[in-house]
Amino acid sequence: MKKVIFILFIITICANAKVINGVAMSVNGLAITTAEIKAVQKQFSVDKSKAIDMLVMDRVQQSALKNISVPDSEVNERISLIAQQNNISVDKMKKVLSSQGTKWHKYKERIKNMIKKDKFFRSKIAQQMTPPSESELKSYYAKNKKSLNMPTVINVIEYTSSSKEALDKFLKTKAKKGIKSSKKKLYTKNLEESMFSLLMRTQNGAYTRPMNAGDKYIMYKILSKQGKKTMPFELAKPILGRMYQRDQQQKLLKEYFEKEKLKAKIKKLR
Repeated sequence: MKKVIFILFIITICANAKVINGVAMSVNGLAITTAEIKAVQKQFSVDKSKAIDMLVMDRVQQSALKNISVPDSEVNERISLIAQQNNISVDKMKKVLSSQGTKWHKYKERIKNMIKKDKFFRSKIAQQMTPPSESELKSYYAKNKKSLNMPTVINVIEYTSSSKEALDKFLKTKAKKGIKSSKKKLYTKNLEESMFSLLMRTQNGAYTRPMNAGDKYIMYKILSKQGKKTMPFELAKPILGRMYQRDQQQKLLKEYFEKEKLKAKIKKLR
């Protein structure tokens, strides 16, 4: 009898070890391992219950996105657009990411998932979104003033040329033939809304796109942004609109997946 009890004790230990090193539960057929639970606990400094909750929500989202197709061409197109917005080549982007410890295939997978989420949102939820009224936007502005700071001065190098091609070539090769350049201070209070938005979106060290200024083409390299003041409401409107849309999108997505979580097939493996 003692021998039987001992054998059962060993079997129990082995079974528990298998769970510890394997699948702890499944959500809509997608596994969650104990190693993942521990990793989430450590990364986000949460208890086991919260870690499981986070992973269950992740699997619910994966389940919802699994049938959305994203070809490699679409991923490459999005990456090229991101590189263009940051005024660098895709090859340069690869080097920057590598220096930060991010593997290229992991980055591409992240972009693919981002596109999947965009497609999912447009097909399932976007129709529920409504643009904010003027009063809603003003209320939102009052609540978010702290995140709506702007510089008073933007220090730039201004590049001008009679040829857009010359500026495009300069961005690739830094060849200055046919281009004039000079350092300038641009005071934000004097900028038109479209120019203000463009310069604010452009990071320090990056270039704006070449623009048609009538008798010439012009672009800027942002050197630095100085001073700080709260954006007036009218100037902040485009940014407020994007912030409001982003927050509404996150809210609607959260509500959608909370409902899906209640319907999910969750199996705990013992």
